[in-house]
Amino acid sequence: MGAAIVSFWSLHIVHEGVTARILNKEIFLLVALALVAVGVFVFTRTMAAREQRMEVRIGRIWYDQGKQYIASGKIEKAIQAFRRSTAGTRYNQKYALALADALIAGNHDIEAHQLLLRLREADPENAEINIYLARLTAKQGETSDAVRYYQNALYGRWSGSQIDVRRRQLRVELIRFLLGHQEGNLASPELLILETEIPDSAPSWIETAKLFTEAGDPQHALKDYSEAVRLDSHNVEALTGAGETSFQLGDYAKATQYLKDSLDLNPQSEKARQLLSLAEMVLADDPLAPHLTAEERQRRVIPDFERSLRRLDSCLNQNSKSGTTAELQSLKAEALAMEPKLNQRKHLPDSDMVGAGVSLIFKMQKAASDSCGEPSVLDQALILIGLQHNGARP
Repeated sequence: MGAAIVSFWSLHIVHEGVTARILNKEIFLLVALALVAVGVFVFTRTMAAREQRMEVRIGRIWYDQGKQYIASGKIEKAIQAFRRSTAGTRYNQKYALALADALIAGNHDIEAHQLLLRLREADPENAEINIYLARLTAKQGETSDAVRYYQNALYGRWSGSQIDVRRRQLRVELIRFLLGHQEGNLASPELLILETEIPDSAPSWIETAKLFTEAGDPQHALKDYSEAVRLDSHNVEALTGAGETSFQLGDYAKATQYLKDSLDLNPQSEKARQLLSLAEMVLADDPLAPHLTAEERQRRVIPDFERSLRRLDSCLNQNSKSGTTAELQSLKAEALAMEPKLNQRKHLPDSDMVGAGVSLIFKMQKAASDSCGEPSVLDQALILIGLQHNGARP
């Protein structure tokens, strides 16, 4: 019995030893395999990183080469270089945008458009991508798409420095685009937004004033020119712009002051001098100017009336068209009937009669200008006086 037990334990011990050796061997193999796997992973990752670094380096080389081609005007070579810069690298927006820019420069608009749309699909809020699309669609004459992309860019995500300045410049670009395509109704709200973003510098206010002028909004233009003058009272461009716009609005007193200040700084401006002379004539000859006595109204209206009648007579003498002659003769008859009423000495003409005289002066001058050529400076002043009191603008 004892011998059997000893034999059992001996076999058990031997079996355990064999099992342990097998386990140790398997563990060793597992550790070895794990180490090999880790080594392979590290090696693969190292090689992949090295390959990626190589791709990045090659991409940068081609990108730099493309920029050099662009600088030297070799657009097609630049396109090929930028293609290679994007071919081997992972997504690089800067390189892709450079390729799009070169494609546009080379008039490969369709390909550029497709590339930019792919870029925008991946990053729709990116301002730079939307700017490229806005300019490209504007170039292609797609007005509505261009406006949409400009708007997306303005309210998109910007990067880099001086964002406010760049955004304002883009809004000015959009406004110029709209005005160039006779889209004044769309340009007006953009101009009003632009006006709220103007920095305190005279040139910025002048730029906005010019845009308002181009948009047919002289009231806002004058406001902005006046602000430019406030910021820089010696700015000739601001003073001249304010004077010309005041003249356009029929405010001849204000125009006179601005134009005088402008000429003090720039006496060589012939246009400003002519406008000043005309504005001064309007102020000096207007029979309906406020605060005039009855005598002064008559003193002004009679020479204006007589001058206009003489011009009408001269025009009749040189005009042979029957239809036009009939109109001129009708005005002459009306003027001859009114002349004694304006020349009364005992009972001076009242303001209504003077107003009727001013209206007839305007009709005679306008008819003579339409039939017999450009008016003189004084005749222009009489026309402006008539326009002013007829509720019209020059």
